[in-house]
Amino acid sequence: MFLPFSARSQSWEPKAQRLRNLLRLRSDDILDPFELAPKVGLTLMEVFDIPVDDDLRAYLLDGAGGHWSAGVHATPLPDGTYLCILNPTHDARRQRISLMEEISHVFLRHTPTTVRDVGGGLSSRDFLKSQEEEAYGVGAAAIMPWTAFFHDLNDGMSVEKIADKYRISTALVVYRISITGATNLHRSRQKIRRVRRAG
Repeated sequence: MFLPFSARSQSWEPKAQRLRNLLRLRSDDILDPFELAPKVGLTLMEVFDIPVDDDLRAYLLDGAGGHWSAGVHATPLPDGTYLCILNPTHDARRQRISLMEEISHVFLRHTPTTVRDVGGGLSSRDFLKSQEEEAYGVGAAAIMPWTAFFHDLNDGMSVEKIADKYRISTALVVYRISITGATNLHRSRQKIRRVRRAG
């Protein structure tokens, strides 16, 4: 398998490939997280369909809308799948990586975080940094598999064009360039591209 330059990304790439294999995708096929979600046992639901009162729904969408992207309920549904809710106030490109991160958590069998009482009527949610980094890294690698992503970079594609190709944010492309150790490759190819344009 053709692997990224950085050791951390190298460990994520085979896991991402296993996710892509669930849809029988080639390296140049675009992954649709919404099509992949049921393959790992996720049932997607709109926040509008959750039986909560209007004040709580308004808070989730407005007051707390900038503080959450997606979530999976730790208890399985009667059919054995897990309920996943995406923040509908986020744009489609952000939703793609948010859903991929949740897919990765389930696929990698990560321990669900829990809410614990910290006293004084306050509660706190556990945060397992290593799990979050792995889920995000594997999700990004599944969306932008290294074989195709390397060719995009090597061909001098701009961050914006790569983002359009995979239907994701430019921030995610920049993350993937950095985390794979491809910063120097990207810079050198962009420099060549500028020189060619100027000539």
